[in-house]
Amino acid sequence: MKNIAHYIVFSFVFFVGMQSVTAQSKSIKKGNNYFDKGEYFQALQAYNIAIQQGETLSTDALKKVGTCYFELNNIDQAFSTFSEIQDELSGNEVLTYAMVLHKVGFYSGEGSAIEWYEKAKKEGANPMKVNELIKSCEWAAENTDLVDYRVNPTTIFTFGQSFGIQYYKEGVVYSSSSNDDSQRKVDKQGKSFLDLYFSKLIDNEIQPGQLFSKKLEFPYHIGAISFTSDYNTMYYTLSVRIRGESKLKIFKVTYDGEDWGNQTELSINSDEYDCATPAVSPDDKYLYFVSNRKGGYGGKDIYRVERLRGGMYGKAINLGPEINTFGNEEFPFVSKENELYFSSDGHYGFGGLDLFRAKYIDGTWKNATNLLQPFNSTKDDFAYVINPKDPQRGFLSSNRLGEGDADAIFYVEYTGEPEVEEPKVGDVIVLEELPVEEPAVDLSMFPASLTAKIKSTFNNEAVSGINAEIIDDITGNVIASGISDSDGKFNISIPDNYKKDGQEFELVFSKDGEYNSKRMIVNIMEIADLNANGLTMTPIFNDEVLDDISGMVLYYVGDELTEESKKTLNRLAAYLQKNQQIVVKLNSHTDARGRKLDNLIASQNMGEKVEGLLQERGVNGDAMIPRGYGERYVVNKCKRGVLCSSEEQLKNRRIEVVVWKVNK
Repeated sequence: MKNIAHYIVFSFVFFVGMQSVTAQSKSIKKGNNYFDKGEYFQALQAYNIAIQQGETLSTDALKKVGTCYFELNNIDQAFSTFSEIQDELSGNEVLTYAMVLHKVGFYSGEGSAIEWYEKAKKEGANPMKVNELIKSCEWAAENTDLVDYRVNPTTIFTFGQSFGIQYYKEGVVYSSSSNDDSQRKVDKQGKSFLDLYFSKLIDNEIQPGQLFSKKLEFPYHIGAISFTSDYNTMYYTLSVRIRGESKLKIFKVTYDGEDWGNQTELSINSDEYDCATPAVSPDDKYLYFVSNRKGGYGGKDIYRVERLRGGMYGKAINLGPEINTFGNEEFPFVSKENELYFSSDGHYGFGGLDLFRAKYIDGTWKNATNLLQPFNSTKDDFAYVINPKDPQRGFLSSNRLGEGDADAIFYVEYTGEPEVEEPKVGDVIVLEELPVEEPAVDLSMFPASLTAKIKSTFNNEAVSGINAEIIDDITGNVIASGISDSDGKFNISIPDNYKKDGQEFELVFSKDGEYNSKRMIVNIMEIADLNANGLTMTPIFNDEVLDDISGMVLYYVGDELTEESKKTLNRLAAYLQKNQQIVVKLNSHTDARGRKLDNLIASQNMGEKVEGLLQERGVNGDAMIPRGYGERYVVNKCKRGVLCSSEEQLKNRRIEVVVWKVNK
């Protein structure tokens, strides 16, 4: 999705002086050329090739890499890149970084989006528009409650890009790509070109899809569709090439009883601007659409035209400042209750595009209201549609999964109490007890049991006889328990009444006299990760010094140990020299900043460096096994995309000393 950075125009022009001429690789030059043309996917590929060739990117190149990630909507990677060079940012880069922080949900506090928005004003950003973004951060920080809806991903594969989904007869129509890799072509952002597909709905579940119509296959993207109430006319958005550039236009086709045909371009289109995401009103009287034509309120605005006889259309009317903002408004949808749903990054929201609802009052759309979480997230949430047969169900699109660079389609389902119509004067009320049916909860979405495997940090072998307790974190009651078998595995069932959203457990693992106890607080959905990845327990060696070294942690900054850790290293070296039968693992970890591959390599290098330092102190090289894990095992909240202090990040930049075996 486009972002409002394009529409916050700086009030002054930066003049760039001549820079010193430095040698650049062909890959970096190629990346710079693609970047200047706005081809960010190709630019990013060129920069990554330069890195793979061993070249160190300059600060200027890293700024461009961060911008590429931002433009491609990979917000997590944009954050990682910009955070490493934040002291070097200036001009529009400051605003971009502020918007990245906004989109990762770091709204207020030291180093937050609000702080960087204030810096952006000093760098020349439009203060009125930036102040609105600051207010949006303040609003997001205060509105953390969840409404009574469940939002879960569907099985539809959109190949990284969604143009929404629409109900059609007994199923749904949406954009997707061929599963045949040899037939798949990509756009300049690296996304597959999409065609229209149809899937049946059975018990509200999407079935495998098929091509909607061979007559609607095009060389470029097609999507963002809408049907008239009789399903005989369909409007859609098509990407077309105009003078070497892509423009979005709206077309219409009709159904003749056998297939779709009679393609007609709408008169509202132009070669000078985009028209996209059509939406027919339930009464078929109006067509709503999005355009960036001149005379609007900002980036993309929502317009409405009247559908006239003979395939004609009335004048395009902007929905006005109650709906449209300095940002982008997209993907309109009008429900049977005549409520307008749309997405916006200009109204107060959580970061990217958020979903809103507006009312039609006295001939004007008013009262745009954020739908809150879980409809919305810190990423882009858009293209909400409501099931015409069941208003408590629907679909929306979002890039909230993963790093934010890929869209997916989600189920939406109401989970609150059904609305009851209030009795009117004169109604006859029959007083009788009626059975109350609780809404069914699909328990299959929750882990059925704890089946994790326990291994020893000492020799990586399975550990039997470990006692495990699952404790309700609220009441402190033990709800289930078990003992690991000879394979180190548990099979502890979770009672059905504890399978619910937000349920948290305290897990306690112990084996008196043999292993150090382990406690952890987990959400019920995290149990699936434990089952997949397993757990480790550290043995008790009945040796005070051996226990001590097995719990040693060495911290480092850059590629140097801290002064305190150097002292710890000396203690470790002295012990290993005296006890040459001991073999230790040097498990090396990084924080979650930067590229994952770089972190993995850096952790291995740091582990090997500590191995070398111990050898310099007289330790036999066979007594140590360095192993790098990168950012896989962070020990605090500082996961990828979360801004933390230097002290918090240091806790993750560590080498853990683990006794692996004792030679005889």
